[in-house]
Amino acid sequence: MRYIVKSIPHPQYNNQLIPILVDSEQFDLPLPSAALWGWHLWLSSKYNTCKARLEDLSVFYEYVDRHYPLFLDDAAQLKFLGQRQLTDLISTLLLNFKYDFEDAVKVKPSTFNRRIDSITSFLRFNYTRYIERLNDIDKINAYNKQLVRVLKLIKKKKFSKAEVENATRYTQPIDEDQINLIKDIIRPSDESIVNEINPFRPGLQVRNACIILLLFELGCRKSELVLIRNIDKQLKLTTNATIVIEHNDDAPSRNRKDGASHKTLNRELPISAGLKDLLIIYIEEYRPTLKKPQSFLVSDYLFLSEKDGGALTTSGVDYILDSLYKKVPELKDAIASHQLRVTRGIIIREAVDSEYENSNSPIIKSGDMQDTLTTWGGWSSTSPMPKRYTNSHIQKKIRDYLAGKEK
Repeated sequence: MRYIVKSIPHPQYNNQLIPILVDSEQFDLPLPSAALWGWHLWLSSKYNTCKARLEDLSVFYEYVDRHYPLFLDDAAQLKFLGQRQLTDLISTLLLNFKYDFEDAVKVKPSTFNRRIDSITSFLRFNYTRYIERLNDIDKINAYNKQLVRVLKLIKKKKFSKAEVENATRYTQPIDEDQINLIKDIIRPSDESIVNEINPFRPGLQVRNACIILLLFELGCRKSELVLIRNIDKQLKLTTNATIVIEHNDDAPSRNRKDGASHKTLNRELPISAGLKDLLIIYIEEYRPTLKKPQSFLVSDYLFLSEKDGGALTTSGVDYILDSLYKKVPELKDAIASHQLRVTRGIIIREAVDSEYENSNSPIIKSGDMQDTLTTWGGWSSTSPMPKRYTNSHIQKKIRDYLAGKEK
């Protein structure tokens, strides 16, 4: 693409990164209107949000470059997009620019809808700048009405919620090599061996290893993980260790935003002996160091924040997973809490399949499969989620079956 987003440090804001849309064919020259809008976003939004919106805007500038080179001049004169321009714009917003333009590969409906939101926000900002310069109240009202009409026409092109859901890609599981790589990275250092690729400081390595391994072995939601308490009722770290995940009506009282996202049905899930031992080390040696005696927060949650000694949040879990990218950028598309959950679901489904491999009782197998997966996932007994979570496994079975037929 000709228009790309670059980030530069701002010396007046402690060198915080500011995303800017630039013209790569013109010596990375910043685009003034985009820069103004981007600065407005940066002041009111998170960096990643601002960057994503500017990346959407880069598609709009590709449209301007190809179909409407006089857009900026016309906008300054308050000449709004016409029907032909709107048609060309919508066609451009549908394109996936990671592929050759001529191939006309389309983006997902959810991506298209996000682009629509970004572009309408930019157009409102850009046109309003010129409308506000007018002195005639009647003209201001007339132009505002025209702007609202144009923005409504664009927003009408958005995909419906049902269309977005139907086109959503299934989350892909993590393969065995990636799992082993993740385990190698998070292995805590000890007195005899220092793990130089572990991105966390020594005092947090055991806690973070427990978090990631629990996400994988339990396959739980991250909002469930942060609500596990350091109590015998939930941590049964005996010979055959298990973790009890419970619905917690008191979660919102933590005054943490992830409390409201908590949703689950009670269940008790096993963990490996190695993880049990690591959890005991964390609880006895490292968790006490995270408590802040001077803090008003007194928490019995299993995982504590280093910042204030309070309960770790779901955003804290995301930060831990994001930190792995610093060591292995290839993991960026391979590890997320949801992918760990999907991976675990497939492992469980494969285990049930293997138990009935030579069985002629598909009804029993189907019933056991549904009961096993809904219990594991914390879903209702009639939930369609097991099929969705193990879609990759189902497709593999179909491929294997067809390959066998073709031999």
